[in-house]
Amino acid sequence: MRISLEGVEYEKEGTKIIKGMTCSFTTGITNIVGKNGSGKSSLLKLIATAIQPAKGTICYRRLMKDNGLYRKQLNVDEIRTMIGYMPQEFSGYPEMTIERYLKYMAYHKGIPYKIVKSTLEKWLEESGLAKLKRRKLRSLSGGQLKKVGLIQTLINQPRICILDEPFEGLDIAERLYFQRTIQRLSFHSIVLISTHIMDEIIDGDFLYMEEGNIARAEGNEFECFGGKR
Repeated sequence: MRISLEGVEYEKEGTKIIKGMTCSFTTGITNIVGKNGSGKSSLLKLIATAIQPAKGTICYRRLMKDNGLYRKQLNVDEIRTMIGYMPQEFSGYPEMTIERYLKYMAYHKGIPYKIVKSTLEKWLEESGLAKLKRRKLRSLSGGQLKKVGLIQTLINQPRICILDEPFEGLDIAERLYFQRTIQRLSFHSIVLISTHIMDEIIDGDFLYMEEGNIARAEGNEFECFGGKR
């Protein structure tokens, strides 16, 4: 998989948030780092197809094997089946219980009916939510709700995983559990994680944002402005 941005701009209420951004992402983890207001969340929303750019293009391509190798450009419907996205302000469906919500999301993301129960039990037990599974989302603490958001994002092992400030409110053990899960996922998926807290960074490539554009990029596989940095 490859995601390529070419001259992408985004405006909100007359203010330019993303300013002519050009870069591409491939399999592995990219940490998107910057101060609050640098444009990290808007960039992730654009890549997740939650909002549309005012200018420029975002292309999603998959390497295919059929009478040789070529890259297939994906349409929006195809892209959305591959994306797992957790926004910074995750709420889910507040009136649903944890168990019902995650079961609904598992079905929605195409997990086979016969393994949904066992899959949910594993996630709930390992995340420490098993005893809370009948509580409604609206009654959860910030950290508990964050864990539900992470599970619904990761449950189907998405090919494109987009996480906006995912570890806020988690204790060290909880953060390490999800970080290990994300690291395993990154062997075959594009993983984009935004944060402004250096202790929450996972080993991988780095994109530093400042005032709506790339200030610096680091990593062997991360491509920026058409060349590796």
